[in-house]
Amino acid sequence: MGCVTSHLLEGDTAGDQYTDHVVSLTSTTYGILTTLDHFPSSTPPKTPIPTTELDNGSVPAPTKCTLLRTLSDLDALISRPIKPSIIGTRPNLLKPITKSQYTLEMFERRCPPGGEEAVVVYTTTLRGIRSTYENCNAVRSAIEGAGVRVSERDVSMDMKFREELRRVLGVGEEDVVVVPPRVFVRGRYIGGAAEVLRIHDEGGLAGLLEGLPRGRVGSVCDGCGGARFMPCFGCSGSRKLVVGMRSGASTVVVRCTGCNENGLVLCPICS
Repeated sequence: MGCVTSHLLEGDTAGDQYTDHVVSLTSTTYGILTTLDHFPSSTPPKTPIPTTELDNGSVPAPTKCTLLRTLSDLDALISRPIKPSIIGTRPNLLKPITKSQYTLEMFERRCPPGGEEAVVVYTTTLRGIRSTYENCNAVRSAIEGAGVRVSERDVSMDMKFREELRRVLGVGEEDVVVVPPRVFVRGRYIGGAAEVLRIHDEGGLAGLLEGLPRGRVGSVCDGCGGARFMPCFGCSGSRKLVVGMRSGASTVVVRCTGCNENGLVLCPICS
């Protein structure tokens, strides 16, 4: 029985034996025996809640009309567009941006040579002054992005263009410096970099360039590679020519008249 000792008791008389056992309990056995005792609880047990079974016949089966009505309501809910929520009270946030209207009559008439039906831009390719160089690139990109042909005249490569720009703008004094870029459209002076870029940001540059000859956007000239100038074909850029005298006895060196002060000529392909 899991006890220390367990034996039958012998009777005092006639060697009879009792049917009882003498058991010595340990602490472990006593603890197990106490758990077997069930004392009555002071609180009565809770009465279980009776569960009622649903009658299959109590719920009506959905009819065809009910299903069609439910499906139509669901389709209407799905197809209904979601209204955008407007955050803020400013009414002009959702209005389309109106482009500024510019006309050529709004600008001063100053026509460079060959600029009656063209876009003439006086620029520079020298990088001595970084801001001027970047402004020239920005104006060139804005005009070429409109897809029109540009007559670019580099004042740093040819002094003739520098004097031509001063003459068109009416600047006679040598002390006054005309900073490129300068843009002319159909004989109208549009302005410098600040004016042209402002008109471009407002969406009015395309209207000023409408109707002008179209150009190939992103194309590079096969002759000059986009530089618009080439070395002189007569002197090879040296600006000097060796000419023989009529007598044939001697030769002289003369100045080449076919190139500019830098020994360059305009590209015959793209100019």
